[in-house]
Amino acid sequence: MPSSDITYTTRAGETFGGRLSVPEGGGKAPGILMITAIFGIDKEMEELADAWAADGFVVSTPDIFWRQIPGPTADMEVAFKRYNDFDFDQGIKDIEDLMNDLRNRPECNGKVGVLGFCFGGRYAHLAASRFGANAAGSFHGTMIGKHLDETDKVTCPVSFHFGADDPVVPMDEVEAIGRAYASHANAEIAVHSGASHNFSMPHKQGYHAEAAAASRAAVLKAFNTMK
Repeated sequence: MPSSDITYTTRAGETFGGRLSVPEGGGKAPGILMITAIFGIDKEMEELADAWAADGFVVSTPDIFWRQIPGPTADMEVAFKRYNDFDFDQGIKDIEDLMNDLRNRPECNGKVGVLGFCFGGRYAHLAASRFGANAAGSFHGTMIGKHLDETDKVTCPVSFHFGADDPVVPMDEVEAIGRAYASHANAEIAVHSGASHNFSMPHKQGYHAEAAAASRAAVLKAFNTMK
């Protein structure tokens, strides 16, 4: 898929980088704002973004940790430092700006879904509850449980996926997420047997091919409602 480095501008006029992947053939397509795991835009995330573009989406992948320590990293100490240093209040403003940026790009049809990996799961949920995302998806998303009081504001299709053996996202939190979304007609909160954290990420320890394929198919179904 065609991809390029791009620059975003915040409401305060600050600039930072990211990557845009677009479908073949031109024309307008729905957008996916992809919020990465703590490792940032590494080669794995680039491959995953391009795969979503191949399915017919304009994929915007920002360097979400640009305010802390920018760029991709395989260093766990660096990854966790910027995760711990992430300013939630500022970050959620950046998410809103990023959604607006994608909606207004000429390649986008104006509809935007948000897809979160691990760290990004919280922001997929909040993009739906606060900023009118047209769809929300998450793989092994963390800290969604902090904002379940906002679930009643979500109206778009939602597809969140968790591993039954994930030590990072405890099952009591997953069960609470399921209860919060139980009355939502277009929500799927799925638990994948035998899967742990990072089950959707083919180059990370914990990858589970069966869970990755099943969860991706479900999220694709939710995102296809934007077409």
